[in-house]
Amino acid sequence: MAGMAGLYLYDSAILLLCNEGILSPVRGSGWTILFGSERFQIRGKDFFMPNPALPHRPLFRLSWQTEGRGGTAQQWLPVRDIYFPLAPMVWSMFIALFCLIPLGLFSRLGMLAVVAGIVLFYASALAALVWVWVKRAAYQCSNRRFAMLAFESLTCPPFALNLIRHLSARVPVAEDLLSAGRRMVSEGDWPNALRQIIIRLDNEIAWESEGTERALALNAHRRDLLEEASRTDP
Repeated sequence: MAGMAGLYLYDSAILLLCNEGILSPVRGSGWTILFGSERFQIRGKDFFMPNPALPHRPLFRLSWQTEGRGGTAQQWLPVRDIYFPLAPMVWSMFIALFCLIPLGLFSRLGMLAVVAGIVLFYASALAALVWVWVKRAAYQCSNRRFAMLAFESLTCPPFALNLIRHLSARVPVAEDLLSAGRRMVSEGDWPNALRQIIIRLDNEIAWESEGTERALALNAHRRDLLEEASRTDP
């Protein structure tokens, strides 16, 4: 059980570049921006662990231009409804792995619960994969990507729990994270997101040589974001 939990958490983790964040839905129709830990990095990237208790929520990966240039005016409209049909299947797999199988291993139910868990897991996994195959165009999932997801899900069951996250995190997004955040994140959450972005901008400035063109652009962008944060912070 510890091994299955460890594999699930390992597969959930995402390594983010310094100019990347995660746009995730919250209850209702709202959105929030999540960031990795700038203090705990792996291979120079920020370590991000999504909430293990929310495997049904999609995670969209966006980036921004640290120098404040290159933002696109194109507005991206994330489609969250297409992931709703997969949520019951993901939770069925979660219950199979972390409820039924443990009951079989550590209670008097024995093999009956273990077999029930195995049957429920593979029935749910196959149903989810069939759905993704039928809707692969909507999920922007290539045939090769689907084959990889199917192989991982069927051969390593804990990986299947992250099916929604794997699909959504690979959706290409042209819009800058700052632009998307200003449109979609609530007024109460946006100042905190700006502070996180400024922290990462400070790290970039610290590593850049003084007086370079990029250093000047970074500092100018930082001043603009600080001004915006002062206006939006309640």
